[in-house]
Amino acid sequence: MKKYLDDFFWRVSLSERYSSGVETKLAQDIKRIDQIIKSELPRYDFQVDTSVENIKNNGWFSANRSFIKAILCLMAYQEPKSFNDNSIVRINNDWLKQANSRNYHHFFPKAYLQKKGEDGFFINHIVNITIVDAFLNKNRIRAQAPSKYMKTFEKENKDLDKAMTTHLIDDLNSYGIWKDDYEAFFDKRAEKISQELEKRIIPQKIGAQKSMGFEG
Repeated sequence: MKKYLDDFFWRVSLSERYSSGVETKLAQDIKRIDQIIKSELPRYDFQVDTSVENIKNNGWFSANRSFIKAILCLMAYQEPKSFNDNSIVRINNDWLKQANSRNYHHFFPKAYLQKKGEDGFFINHIVNITIVDAFLNKNRIRAQAPSKYMKTFEKENKDLDKAMTTHLIDDLNSYGIWKDDYEAFFDKRAEKISQELEKRIIPQKIGAQKSMGFEG
């Protein structure tokens, strides 16, 4: 039953299902929940897009969107570790609602990318967000280039590579971090997020396919 309930959660949140026609959709989904309680997998008539392209096109970081909240849940599920000492980042539900929370760190800092002339949409993007403790974000990282502040943390944390996997960053080199290559970072992390989301959807003929949009 849990597997089916998880599948339901990811489907409705990633599709932003309740952004319109809420009453009708709730009535439909109550029936689906009843099926799940009986350990039956419901059929879905709306699609879920976990593609890299959809994440890139719809990733503007706003904490009041269910699509973004779902990806934040994915990040939190990894139990993110601190860059400097591998301690667990303490996560409180209260700040999940605030896009300006100090716990939301733009891995390539806003000020740094603005100086480089990067487009605002791609600066304030979910792909560029990591979850860190407020002190690290405000007092240690600030507006430094990733190659600079990560070099400092590399000296402090012998398990930095392991810590970064908890932020859905598999490899500092291929993700362009040592070269401050935002395009490489953006592409690789979008791919990683897409892969992790796809794992959480139980394949169905309708709903699990990667597509260009949502229905229902």
